[in-house]
Amino acid sequence: MNHILLFLFVISLSGCSTSKLDGTKQLELTDVKYGKYERNKMDIYLPQNRTANTPFVVNIHGGAWTVGDKSYDTSLSKYLLSKGIAVANINYRYATSDTHLPELLDDVDNVFKYLIAHSKEWNTRSTGFSITGQSSGAHVSLMYAYTKTDKIKAIVDRCGPTDFTDASTLWQFSNQQLLDAANKMSGNKTIWKEGDPIPELYIKSSPVKSVKNIPILIIHGDQDPVVPIKQSYNLIDELKQKNYPHKLLIFRGADHSLDALPGNSVKKITSTAEWINKYGKN
Repeated sequence: MNHILLFLFVISLSGCSTSKLDGTKQLELTDVKYGKYERNKMDIYLPQNRTANTPFVVNIHGGAWTVGDKSYDTSLSKYLLSKGIAVANINYRYATSDTHLPELLDDVDNVFKYLIAHSKEWNTRSTGFSITGQSSGAHVSLMYAYTKTDKIKAIVDRCGPTDFTDASTLWQFSNQQLLDAANKMSGNKTIWKEGDPIPELYIKSSPVKSVKNIPILIIHGDQDPVVPIKQSYNLIDELKQKNYPHKLLIFRGADHSLDALPGNSVKKITSTAEWINKYGKN
């Protein structure tokens, strides 16, 4: 009898390890640990009636690579969820003197590994993801999509820096101390001054140097004093040269927050949802 009970107990444990969540029900998971570092946490939003064709987007918050939190984009995540889009809203390691862009991209890669590993349990896709971010989060999103994987179907870039080889905007970065954060992100040790050669690590950290054929929506305010809109124009130029699908959505009069004018916040999230639902399915 004891042997029979033990056998049934083992079978029950095996069943738990391979069980699939009810895909007809909406699910929200907070502070899911995806890696070994303190900031390797994410919030997961899974819509009801999801399938392996449901769009799944990873969102990366802004904060000049050195501050910020996934809570910045909770409202965006919940809106995307309401539109039938699965979301992983993530934190990642801050850039420091020892942690640079490769480590940040490793964090994002571990997010995708976690999502893929749980795809059967969650009844979600295992490839063909979307990615989005704002400001520095947009930059990390672009660098991941363009240099680290072939699993990205759609990108939404919200006012991200794209070209650290553009001396005219680097000069503006330095006026606003953003260049100090960019140095931490890239690992560059020298102090760039106007007229200096562009550091090699700036070139390697520039999405414009490695664009791929992935449909991208770019949202930028034309009065952005932090990341000048010329950064998005530079990316558009590269995309046009290669005839890659893209759309630029300019918020007239908007600053770096994109939310300065009435209606901008709604337009930002609705446009993001529309793009992901258009290109992130199947």
